[in-house]
Amino acid sequence: MKKRLIAGIMAVVMTAGLLAGCGGKDNVPESSPAEDGVETNGTQAEPQQADTAEATGEDVTIKVAIWDYSNTEYYKTIFDAFHAEYPNISIEIVEFSSDEYDTVITTQLGGHQDFDVVFTKGTPSLAALINQGHVYALDDLLGSDTDFDAGAYAGLVDALSLEGHTYALPFRYDNNLLYYNKNLFDAAGVAYPEDGMSMEEYHALATKMTSGEGNDKVYGALVAQWMGNIYMYAARTEDFVFDDPDTYDALIPYYKEFLAMQDEGVIFDYGMLTSSNLHYTGIFYNQQVAMLQMGTWFVNNLFENAKDFNWGVCSMPNNDGMGNENCIGGVTPVSIGAYAKHPAEAWQFMKYVCGEDGAKILASCGIIPAYSLGAVEEVFDAAPEVYPGAPDNLAKYISCEKKVIEQPMNAKGGEIYTIMEEENSAIMTKSITPEEGVQNMIDRVKAVLEE
Repeated sequence: MKKRLIAGIMAVVMTAGLLAGCGGKDNVPESSPAEDGVETNGTQAEPQQADTAEATGEDVTIKVAIWDYSNTEYYKTIFDAFHAEYPNISIEIVEFSSDEYDTVITTQLGGHQDFDVVFTKGTPSLAALINQGHVYALDDLLGSDTDFDAGAYAGLVDALSLEGHTYALPFRYDNNLLYYNKNLFDAAGVAYPEDGMSMEEYHALATKMTSGEGNDKVYGALVAQWMGNIYMYAARTEDFVFDDPDTYDALIPYYKEFLAMQDEGVIFDYGMLTSSNLHYTGIFYNQQVAMLQMGTWFVNNLFENAKDFNWGVCSMPNNDGMGNENCIGGVTPVSIGAYAKHPAEAWQFMKYVCGEDGAKILASCGIIPAYSLGAVEEVFDAAPEVYPGAPDNLAKYISCEKKVIEQPMNAKGGEIYTIMEEENSAIMTKSITPEEGVQNMIDRVKAVLEE
């Protein structure tokens, strides 16, 4: 039944003869998902609305600005599928490197480059472009297009608004989950992690799953180096809000728990991870850790690389007793450039790649789309039939009730994140206490927001 299901969904993609592959080096970020902010004057430009005129059906070529297109097969698959559906609309790819993308796209748009579609790497980057007037507001399009259902994105369309105007559609959404190695738990005779665990319960479970010494040691859990892997726990329950310093005290109990786990040797030492440049992927693949909190971009990589063990997922632990009601993660926004020559065709393109058609292709590659209705969940339900060892409950974690963006729209998001990274490093290396480090975050972020 499930094999027939996924075959049917893949057939939807294959009808265009376009399923060329799903790989791409950006599936596993090498560092924090947070992107550097682009300096702005802090004042949002008066929003320009995209033209609501319908596409003419004439032959046009739209320019799409994106990073690392040549290294990401699912982009090519989706774009080719769109062109097969709308043969009059050709796509000119304008590709920039990932490392330089934020700076280059701002410079290009500052020179009024006529990109019809602009992909951005996260909300701080999008907010910076909005403040400089480089992308259109979509309010009129959203209000007039009866075919578009914002409710299919679990709140993400509203989350891409700034000062009452919406400027992007969400393409990808990388929810954060707790991954675990079923084989290690089975060998230890310990029950698998469950939704709604408290941090104390998580700590106790990690202690049970820690064994061995030296090179043979298996750690109970791993907290990857970047700051988001700390604040994500409190952000999911909405006790912590990235750009609201008055909520930062919610981080203190999480820091205390992780420092205690580090002192006891049940999680990898932060200093060792950073100095040795150890990457979570190899640690998990090599079965050196029982549990790992990570984004859903890791699903695709586990499909391809977890050949020797079975793995499972559940929601992240927290101090509020929350199960799987909220997701927390980053979003990839897609906008219409403010100097676009073909905004109507750009809107058609955005609706396709960010809608159900694009979502099916992403899901078939093990990539989590922002769109979250219907056949997308069915693809992940069928995953164990295609990828032995994958869990049979993945769909449950694709369709949570509310999708929270880890970094709300704020043009100073990059500066805020840099402050947090600096103080996080000092806390996790025990140079300062959690109370001191969080207070430093509060004081420094307030100063940035007041500039």
